[in-house]
Amino acid sequence: MMKVEDLNKSQLTGAINVAQLLKDPTGSSRNYDVNTIIEKQPEGSIEGEITLIHTGQGILVRSKLSVQVELVCGRCLKRFPYSINFAIEEELRPTIDISSGLPLHLSEESEGFTIDKNHVLDLGELIRQYILLNLPMKPLCRPDCAGIKEMKVYGST
Repeated sequence: MMKVEDLNKSQLTGAINVAQLLKDPTGSSRNYDVNTIIEKQPEGSIEGEITLIHTGQGILVRSKLSVQVELVCGRCLKRFPYSINFAIEEELRPTIDISSGLPLHLSEESEGFTIDKNHVLDLGELIRQYILLNLPMKPLCRPDCAGIKEMKVYGST
C-alpha cells in the first residue's frame, strides 16, 4: 500500500514514448495497464487502464484509476487504508514537431504537462498529482472516530 508521505517526497515514474502515436493518424489510440507503466509502486496500489489518443494537437490521456493509500486519521492518529477512485482526462502537447524536429511554440494556457523533446510522456507525475488532489482534507479512519483518548497522569489533580 502506498503511503502519502512517499507521494509527497518522491515522484512516481512512468514514461511512455509516444513518437509512433504522434505519427499515426488523428484518432489513433493505445491502451495500457497502469501497472505496466508506473514503476516502483507497492503491488496493487494503483489499478486501472490508461488510453492515449492522438488528437490533432497532441495526446489525450484518459483513464479511470483506483488507488490504495495509507492515511493517518486526523483524530486518533492511527494509520488506515483508504481507497481513491478518480478519472483523468488531460491533453498533453509536444514541445518538438514530430516531422521536422523543430521546437513548437506553446500557448500560455498549455503550460501544464507536455511531451518532452524525446517524445516521451511522463504519466507518473500526472497520476501523482491526481492522487494528491483526491485525498481527503481531514482523513478519518471512520466517521464516528472519537479521537485520542485522554489519559490520567499519575500525580495530577
